[in-house]
Amino acid sequence: MQSAVDQFLPSLQSLGLWGYWVIGAFAFLEALVLTSVFAPATVFVVFAGLLTAQGVYDFGDMVWFVAIGAILGAESSFRLGTKGGHIFRQGRRFFSDANLQRARRFFNKYGSASLVIGRFFGPLGAVVPFVAGLSDMRRRSFHLWNIVGGFAYSAGLLSLGYFFGTALDLMTATITRAGLFLGGLTGALALIWFLVARLRRTLPFVRSILQSVFTAIGENPDFQSLAKRHPRISRFLAARFSKAAFLGLPTTILGAAFAYFLVLFIGSNLDFILNAPIIQADTRIAKLLYALRDPALVNVFTVITAFGFWKVVIVIATGASVMMWLGKHPHYIIALWAVLIGNQVTVTAMKNIFARPRPELAVFTEHSLSFPSGHSAVSVACFGLLTYIIIRERYLPALLAGAIGLTMIGLIGLSRIYLVEHYFSDVVNGYLVGALWALLGIWLAELLQEKGIGIWQPLARRWRNFWVLIVAAATVGAIVVAVDHYDPVKNTAIARVENQPETTLEDAFTQHRFPVFTETITGAHQEPVSLIILAADRETFVAGIKKAGWQLADAPGFATMGRAAFAAWFNVEYATAPVTPAFWNAQPHDYGFQKETPDKSLRRRHHARFWDTHSRTADGLMIFVGTASFDISLKWGVTHHIDPNIDAERDFLADDIRASGLVQSERALQIVQPSLGQNLSGDPFFTDGDAVVLELGTGS
Repeated sequence: MQSAVDQFLPSLQSLGLWGYWVIGAFAFLEALVLTSVFAPATVFVVFAGLLTAQGVYDFGDMVWFVAIGAILGAESSFRLGTKGGHIFRQGRRFFSDANLQRARRFFNKYGSASLVIGRFFGPLGAVVPFVAGLSDMRRRSFHLWNIVGGFAYSAGLLSLGYFFGTALDLMTATITRAGLFLGGLTGALALIWFLVARLRRTLPFVRSILQSVFTAIGENPDFQSLAKRHPRISRFLAARFSKAAFLGLPTTILGAAFAYFLVLFIGSNLDFILNAPIIQADTRIAKLLYALRDPALVNVFTVITAFGFWKVVIVIATGASVMMWLGKHPHYIIALWAVLIGNQVTVTAMKNIFARPRPELAVFTEHSLSFPSGHSAVSVACFGLLTYIIIRERYLPALLAGAIGLTMIGLIGLSRIYLVEHYFSDVVNGYLVGALWALLGIWLAELLQEKGIGIWQPLARRWRNFWVLIVAAATVGAIVVAVDHYDPVKNTAIARVENQPETTLEDAFTQHRFPVFTETITGAHQEPVSLIILAADRETFVAGIKKAGWQLADAPGFATMGRAAFAAWFNVEYATAPVTPAFWNAQPHDYGFQKETPDKSLRRRHHARFWDTHSRTADGLMIFVGTASFDISLKWGVTHHIDPNIDAERDFLADDIRASGLVQSERALQIVQPSLGQNLSGDPFFTDGDAVVLELGTGS
């Protein structure tokens, strides 16, 4: 298989020996203060190291070219610095006085070593030698440190690229579904932390804008005149936005948040009652996750889901309560236990009202009802309130505490979905229930504090800190023991029973025993069934399609789908790439097949999906239904455009099966009327509505 790297930068490889000079020139330009911002050599040097691992360039020669380019660029910046700092002026974007002062502080902090360290900080690395020249650094000392920094920069970044280059093929060959999933999960959690950080930086600006808006409204003559005409209303509104009392602005903000989540909560319940698309998607999501189930991930999420188990929550709440009592915060204790009790009562009542059974494909057997998810609700109610307390009392920085809390809540909800202990909508509704109770808990805690609850000193300060540490250690130990002893009963998978159709194959479709359309995850119609294969058993079916020249695609999974995306992006061959899951009768497809085009590109391929109906004809043949389409190009970088003539692809696959010599009989069956339609990604298709029915023999 051709390397992905060979496809990524063919232009650089085609330069041959000139590639050394190009990379060296970029290193020079990044180290030169006048051009550093326009020449991101760091990326190119790392990639050059990756190419050396692929044998395109020699590692030792590339080290010399990059190092010399970086050294000469820094030397030029140093000489410019000796001429004065007139190129840095106020108002310029990069050559600003602020950037110059930043480099001065960096140089003063690290001294001569900054010429080495600064190399790895992008454009800053070019300003540091400039500052060295401004500071009248001795030339001999500069030359020594410049040479050391140049070779450290070159060898370090090229080695990093070399490592990725040697690891690339090994990773694509050996990475597990669990590893790839956890990698994606890590990326998602990193995004949460990033968004929290951005929110923290944005809040002062938003607060300033809102203050300006309210000040302008208050000073507006028309508003003042309106307030005088309606004194009671104006006094009421003024009290609601007053910062002097908790029942003023704080309660207004909490009330608005509560109302928002209450509307979402009501909407979630209406979705369940009215069988909205999200509810229709629940079963398909559960079956898809069941098909992608990985033993390693099951073990990981079992540990995570234990943190929403009632025994673990009680341990956490008890430990937190003791520490809050020692810290003279009884108002938080009252609020915490009120929230836990109220949340549990609400969840129990809703489970009994809606009486939704648990998913049949759950990893563990749980006897309570499904809607809403109690684990998800208590994660927001308990951990959300504790996160607020930690931020309110400044036990941890707000950014760190918020990110940890959001991560914990998100992982617990995700664990319930992945283990198929709950449907997706169960978790969403559980989150909303927990959010409502967490907001009530915050309101109650602040109200009790304003009323004077918690004004006592149970222990002297030095003894209080000692006992807080003891309780914290005991709580952590108890949590570990409780999680370790979380061992729910494994669920026995329900086998699908094969049965004989009560009618003919034609009547099975016309009487809607078999759906005539494939479906999206929300149940919307996609392409109609266009192929029906009859075979003695599953082995005969698969062998027949293979003999027709089509390859059995890898099962859709986190690793295989990731590898397929990589192959599509970089135009790399992947002869058994998985087919994106689609649904029929609420089931993800059981078999995917594909056939390469002459250019052996995943961007253009023939592919088909088949479903095992778990039904047999009157004469005992198993029934497999399927669709076929031709991928013609990438769309959005994540999916494919299909050729709208899906009948041509149906006939193409049928002709290949006929050529195998295994077809015992065939006929056409009118499934739907001639029609136009769209698939999930919006690609149009047209069909005459016929399905080709092929009966396969063993060929022996």
